[in-house]
Formats: sequence, structure tokens, C-alpha cells
Amino acid sequence: MTRATHAALAALIMASTPCLAFAASDTPASPSPEDIQQQPTSVSDVVVTGSNIRSANTEGFNPVQVLGREEIQSSGKSTTSDLLRSISANTGNGSNETQNSGWSSGAAGIGLRGLSQKNTLVLLNGRRVANYGFPGGGLSDTFVNLNALPMVAVQRLEVLKDGASAVYGSDAVAGVTNIITRQNFEGLEFGASYGVADQGGLETSTAKLVAGYGNLEDDGFNMLVSLEGYTRERLDQNERDLTASGIYTDLPGGRWNGWSAKGARFLVDGRSVPFLNPNGQCPEGMLLTSSTPIDGLQGDTCAINLAEHTTLIPSTDRYQGYVYGTARLTPNIEAFGEVLYSYVEGASLFGSSPFFTLEGGRFALNATTGLAEPVSNLLPATNPYNPYGVATPIEYTFFDLGRTLKTNKSTSYRALAGLRGTNEHFDWEFAAFASASRERETVSGGFANRWTLADALADGSLNLHNPSATSQAVLDSIRLATLRPADSKLYGADFKITGELFNLPAGPVGYAAGVEFRHESLVSRNPKEIDAGLQVRPAIAAVDGERDVLAAYAEFNIPVTSTFDVQIAGRADEYSDFGSAFSPKVGLRWKPFEKFLFRASASKGFRAPSLSENSASTMISYGTVLDPYDPDLPNSRQSPTFFTVGNTDLEPEETKSINLGLVFTPARNTALSFDWYNIKLDNLVGTNNIATVVQANDPADVIRDGRGKLQAVYNRYQNLTSLETSGIDIDFNHRWDAGDAGFFVFSSAYTHVLKYERPNTVGGPILNYAGTNRGATLPAHKATSRVAWSRKAFDANLTWYYTSGYDQATVVAGQAHVDSYHQFDAYLGWAATQSVRLYAKVENLLDEAPPHDASFPGVRAPYDFGQYDLRGRYFRVGFDVAF
Repeated sequence: MTRATHAALAALIMASTPCLAFAASDTPASPSPEDIQQQPTSVSDVVVTGSNIRSANTEGFNPVQVLGREEIQSSGKSTTSDLLRSISANTGNGSNETQNSGWSSGAAGIGLRGLSQKNTLVLLNGRRVANYGFPGGGLSDTFVNLNALPMVAVQRLEVLKDGASAVYGSDAVAGVTNIITRQNFEGLEFGASYGVADQGGLETSTAKLVAGYGNLEDDGFNMLVSLEGYTRERLDQNERDLTASGIYTDLPGGRWNGWSAKGARFLVDGRSVPFLNPNGQCPEGMLLTSSTPIDGLQGDTCAINLAEHTTLIPSTDRYQGYVYGTARLTPNIEAFGEVLYSYVEGASLFGSSPFFTLEGGRFALNATTGLAEPVSNLLPATNPYNPYGVATPIEYTFFDLGRTLKTNKSTSYRALAGLRGTNEHFDWEFAAFASASRERETVSGGFANRWTLADALADGSLNLHNPSATSQAVLDSIRLATLRPADSKLYGADFKITGELFNLPAGPVGYAAGVEFRHESLVSRNPKEIDAGLQVRPAIAAVDGERDVLAAYAEFNIPVTSTFDVQIAGRADEYSDFGSAFSPKVGLRWKPFEKFLFRASASKGFRAPSLSENSASTMISYGTVLDPYDPDLPNSRQSPTFFTVGNTDLEPEETKSINLGLVFTPARNTALSFDWYNIKLDNLVGTNNIATVVQANDPADVIRDGRGKLQAVYNRYQNLTSLETSGIDIDFNHRWDAGDAGFFVFSSAYTHVLKYERPNTVGGPILNYAGTNRGATLPAHKATSRVAWSRKAFDANLTWYYTSGYDQATVVAGQAHVDSYHQFDAYLGWAATQSVRLYAKVENLLDEAPPHDASFPGVRAPYDFGQYDLRGRYFRVGFDVAF
């Protein structure tokens, strides 16, 4: 630990010692309007996400978007992840469960400000939970799986749209999502729902139970228990008209992109020669057709329509239990605790390789050296199905080895216990917690043992003309199924105090201070078949890292005048694996008139390299990239092997954030806010741009075969130059009592990304990504608008989700711009009795299709599936019963 860090830690700890009397409260965070109606009107019981100091001001120094329980229940969304991803500040670069090409099928994260999910901190009741065991974005993006967090126990969701490293530490660069559960709840609630897509498929069933017993004031305790079940069927490509044929020639840039030309063929002098039996037929399940519209190669081939073997949206089963309890030990001391358990299982067919295909560019690990080495795709001259008499390149898909059905099973938990109290001088709170996420990915088929496959090809025991005639013993010796394990663990403890230092003429100076300790570890192993060098085309995600983090922080709210407040905060973090960091923040809050409030904040922060980035991690993955040097069709999309490795010498990212805002409240039930944000990251951790690497065509990074066909691309995590993004948030809320016509709520949240500048390649020029798909897709405009109505036993709302179009980074097939997207969700509820409520929801009321993107003509769909999906119009009906 450096001398400067010692001094900062000491100063922050000492800052926590002054104390004066302060009233205790159990309210953990700033309430939504719906919550305010249900809570006491105490003026000192609000803690806003982004601060540890209680305040009577619900509009603090930072912009916080609050989604109350009424809005959550009446939205068209059925999961926490769906709801959070729909907010306007989530402009892109996060993962969702429809992106099933990695290891996180069934998992979802959130990335505010387009900075990816590793820069957004997710909290449950103000404290951390363990990350998902399989990072996203290659190995870079460690994230909390939103689908593992309780939905039915949620009181409100708070989204802090400002940097908060000075309060919460690393990961809070882009903001914080704080999930607040219901507390001091008494009663019994249960319900169920059923949903189905208008075009068929994706049947969804849910069931829930929430029970609360005991009143903290009268009984001295309260216990809440919630149980939730959620199941959804898989949606495959052949279940939607747009993707069933796999042929997109009527769309810009479209080809037979849903087909594989590698069903069965020889490659002779750069031409495709179909692999036919003596009767001139392809192997069963393949179609004899021209190879040119599929991959540009001249000649014919035995092709496969991958639609029925490709998943658009994985199936999901989720079961969750949550318990929260509070007990009053003395008039001034309470004990509290919570236990969360979640089981999530997602299954999908891996469309880009639904069956094992022998082709060029395939690798396997050398079991002795641990390095990747090429696997030959030459059909030996001795093979009875080789008509050429010499070893000849072959591309052949083995249906008889089974499909690559991936099943991801995730078990996660968090257990927490603590004490909190108040005395004459200050409030205090202590808690200890343990959290973990355990992932197991199984693939039931679609893999081959390289050695037994080579033997079977050499002696002809694999019947390539009639696969069903191959003996079961030969197939069993070749077929591989794999199990990939990963474990993420987090445990720690924290202690904090809050109170008032002294009184100024304008009021008391509030403070909060505390210390935290946590231990993080992430271990992701390869399936044993990969390490043994057996599996052809291995997908590798090997990570083994851990760290200890010690932190101390202090925060002060200073009322300079009756209308002007200042927030000063600082946090010192000591990381066992890379060193220390200090994060300061200053906030200003000025209310010169009753209807106007001005706020501003400036902070410095950091993001520690993730355990997967700065450990000796290795990743081998598969995807597509445009290859300008392809020998058969320049600028066509190719599917090489991608190699990415970690770097133990990474420095943390350094961040600077500025936020300026105005809140206008012309009437009691109306609020309009404008906020401008600017975030700059230096020492940005990342990899070189894959397209740029391929464009540079350096033989050290780009591996090609003898014909020049792209086989592999190598990359490494490194500290790049910088990234700067800025934008504007506009939020509007109006509540209107229309008398006999009912009660209305109008709300809208809009985000405009002004710029998102970073280099496209290491050392390259700074480019603006906003409003383009250069790298990840980042629409410049996103808005969520809602109209809600209630009258007597009925309530309804209509929500409009708008995502602007974006420019193609490179004009593809004449398409320079991708269209905008509009989705409307509707809800209608009826209180049939005082206890029973029936409701119906329609997502995507107008059945809007995703906008076509010519740069995404891959196997799965001709649109950006990081932004959209093909569920189409979706109906849901359900009931809730409350006692």
C-alpha cells in the first residue's frame, strides 16, 4: 500500500468519528410516487441511491430514475432484465439472453451510457452480489445476472445515471442500478400468468407467492418470503416467417445467409465440388444447390438450411426464493438479514455450428504444450469415399454426431446478516455477506474427438455417403459431450455511520463514513476434453483470478445557504492485485426558486481491470468478420477462430464524470428535468478492433491457409488510449386527477447520445461511434414514454419504446442507414374484488419487426440481435390475489 493511500484511508476513517444526534429510519432509498403514498411523511427518512446520507430532498445532487412497484407490475415486461434494458439510459453495449452465441444463455446484464455492463454496478438493497461465472463480451465484461435477482419481491428499481465510484467504488463508472425489495410488508399475495406469441411459440408461465408477517413497530419483527417460478419455451429460427427459409436475397446485402454450404463437398482448385454418392445424391438432409449464393464459391455443394437447428431465443426455467427479516433487539438496535437463492437454466441450439463440421481453420489444443494447433481437413487418399486418389480438402457436416444443444445451469445465492442502530450521536450499520454464482454449461452433441475421427476417416469406417449405416460403436468413439464449469464468489463486510457534524446558519452538516472489505474470485475451467486435446474447434474461457479489496469512504452534505447545498465525497480503495485508487466527487444543489432546482457534480473514478482481463486468461471463440482479402469473395463475411488472452500488467481505467442538470416543477404533480453528462475514460481496457486487425492483415495476428482463406485472428487485452461520451437526458412526469374521468400519469424518459468517441484501433484516430454500428450498435436517441390511467376498479397504460436508427459504419450493399424502431406495449387491469385482480398485457402491440441491418446477415437473423428480437406481438394474461 502506498504512503498516499495510507494517508487517504486514515483521513477517511477519522472523518467518521464526529457525531451528533440523528433520527433513524428503515427506508432504504428514494421512493417513487407510488411508494410515497404508502409511506409516512417523515422529512428525514430518504436515502437516495448515489449517497449514504439521509435527506428530506428526493431530488438530490444526482439524476436518479425510479421505477415504482405499480409501474413494474403494469409494464409489459415480465423480468427485471427486460424492464431495465428498456430504460432510455441503457443505450447499448449490454448483453441479453437472446445473444446465445457465448456462454451466458439465459443470463442478462445492463450497460448504461453504452459503456458495457462491466461499467454499471448492480446492487441489491445497496450491496453487491456476485458476478455471473461466465463473462460476456469475450472475457472482458464481468456482470451481474439480472435474471438471478428477485422480481416479485421488488418495491422499486433505482437507476443512478451518474458516475459513483466515490460512493460505491469500481464498476460504478456509468452508473448504478439498485434493486430495492419490499420491507415491513404484511399480508399474503399470490398469482400466476400465461403468455404466448401471436406468431406462435415462446409459451411462458409464471407463478409467484409473497408473504409477510409481523409489524416492526407493534410486534418488534417482520419477515418477508417470496417464491417465484418462470418458464419459457425456446424459439427457433424456423418458427418465424422472416428467418424460416434462411434466404434473404430480397433484402440489402442478403444471400442464403441462413444456410451452410459446408454440408458435404470437396474443395478443388478453389471450387466447390459436391460430395455425392454413386447415385448422384447428397447425404440425407442436404440439398444439392449452387454454392455461390451461400458463400460465393464457384460450383455446387450439398447445403443445409440451418433454420430448424438455430435458436433465436433460448428456453428458460427460473426458480427463485427470497427471505428478508428484521427484528428489533432493543429500542435502538435492529437485526436484519436476507437470503436469496436462484436457479436459472437456459437451453439453445448453437446456430453457427449446430453439428460438427470438418473444415479448414479448425483447431485443437496440444495436450502437452497447451497451445492451439491446426486440425487437418484433408480426406485421406486411403478413404474409400475419396475419388481423387490423393488427400483432398473436404468440408463435411456430421449429422450423426448430434446437435450442439447448449444448456446453461446457473445456481446463485446471497446470504447477509447485520445490525443497525441509533444513539444520541449517530446512526450506525454493520453487515457481513457471502454471495456466489455457480455455472455449468453442458453441450450434448456436435463435438468430435480429433483422434478417433482421424482414424475413422483413414480406414473408411465412417460411412460418408450413408451416415445411418455407420456402426454405433464408431459413432460412440467419436462423439463428445462436454461440461464447462465456472464459479464466481464474493464475500465481505462493511460498517458505516451517518449523522450530523454541527449546525451552520443554513442547517446541519450531514455526513456518512465507513469501511468495506470484500474478497472476489472467478474461476472458469475448460471442459476436460479440451485440455486433453480431444475436442476439435474448442471454445475456451479459462479464467483463474482473485483479489481482496479494502476501502474507506466519507461523504458530507454542507448547507451553504438555505437554497444552496454542497456534497463532498471521497473513497480510497486498495486492490491486492494492482494497487490503490482514490475517487473524489463534488456535487452542487441550488434551488433559487421553489420551482427550479439546479444540480451539478464532478467526480474522478476508476474501473479495476476485471478478474478475467488481468489474469492469465485465454479465450477461443467463434464468430464472423468481413474479410476484404477473401480469395473467393472479397468483403464477404467469414467465420475464423478468434484468440484472445489476458494481460497481468493492465492498469485500471481512470474516469472523469461531469453532470449538469435542471429540475423544473411548475406544479406539485409535474416535474421536468434536463441533465447533461460527460464521461471520459483513460487507459481504456480492451482489445484491438477485429475488423481493423483483419484489414491490417499482419501475418502475426491474421492466420490464413495456403489459398489465403481466413482461419484465425489473434488479440490481447491492453490499455488503449481513451473514450469519451456525452449526452442529454430529459425526464418528464405529470400526474393528473381528472375527477370522474379517472387519474392519469404521463411520463417520458429520453436520452440523446451526443458523442461516443474512441479509437477504432490501437493508436488510431478518435472516431465518433454515436448513432452508428461502428463496433457495438449505439443508437443516438432512445426514449420510453408512458400514459397510465386508473378509475375505480380499472387501470390501464400504454408504453411507447423508441430507438432511433443508426448509420452503417461502412455502407453495406447500398444500405447506409438502419431504420428506427417503435414498440408499443399495453396493459389493462381489473380489480374483480377487493382481493382479486385480473390483467392482460400485450407486448409489441403493432407487431413491429426489427429493422433490417445489412451488416448482420448471419445465420441467426438479418437484424442486430443485441438490440432486438423476433418474438413479435406477445399476449399475456394473469391474476393476482392479495390478503
